[in-house]
Order: sequence, then structure tokens, then C-alpha cells
Amino acid sequence: MNQQRPLSAAITRDLHWVSVFLRLAIGSLFLSAGLTKLPAGISGTVGYYSSLFESSLLPGALVRAHASVIMFVELGLGVWLLSGYRLKEAWKASALVLLSLAVGMLFAGKYDVANDNYVYLFLATAGLVVSRFDRWVVGATAPACEPEQGFHAPANAEVGR
Repeated sequence: MNQQRPLSAAITRDLHWVSVFLRLAIGSLFLSAGLTKLPAGISGTVGYYSSLFESSLLPGALVRAHASVIMFVELGLGVWLLSGYRLKEAWKASALVLLSLAVGMLFAGKYDVANDNYVYLFLATAGLVVSRFDRWVVGATAPACEPEQGFHAPANAEVGR
């Protein structure tokens, strides 16, 4: 019993850091992707995506709509993840965007880029799983996770009843 408390506290602490590093990695990825689109603006991004998907099965209107907002979505998701506000929702939104980018790249025939996006999607789902251990969140009403929760019985519990 004495070894479980330090182990559970260590696991909780490590999962906190996993969450923080995933937020930094994916948040900075989104920010850099959005920032690189700023010089070209919306029209440049739409032009690039339209040429990329011109021979794909995706409808041109869908490609133009996605390309028109992706820069703002990436910038917003980057800031959202880094802030830690409503972290589970931020990870879910990130996963949806990454899935849309991965599927789009499959339709464009860019399998290497799609593969990268699926790796990022996996990291976003891992971020969702460990987000409950993150202590650096904005607007949290209660601790994300009690250190001992789920790892051992309370000290005053009767065993064998």
C-alpha cells in the first residue's frame, strides 16, 4: 500500500507533463501552419488548395470553403490548445480538423502528407486521453485528477467485506 501512493502521484505528474508537451507540440504546429498562410492571405490559400485538388473527387466549392477558413482555424486552435481553456473540447476540435486535412490529402493523392496528418491525429487523441491530468488549464472548476484516484483503496476502507 505504501508503494502505491508514490507511484500514483508519479504517474499523475508524468501524465500532466505528457499533456503539457502534447499541447505545446500540436498547438505550435497549428500556429506555425496558420502563420505560414498569412502572407498569401485567403486568396492565395484558396488558389493553392484549388490547384492541389483540381483533379480530385472533392467538389470545388467544398475545397474553396475549407481553404477560406483553414488559416483562421489553425491559428485559433493553436491559441486554444496553448491556453488550456476547455482542453477536452480543444482536443476534439483539433482531431476533427486533423482528420479533415488527412482525408483531404488522401483525395489529393498526397499520401505522405496524409500519413503525417494521421500521426498528428493520433497525438491529438492521446492529448484528449491525458488532458484530465493537466493541471495548467484555464477556467477549471475542480482539480483535473486527484493523485490517488483509481490507483488504490482509501486508507479507511474495509477490505474483504
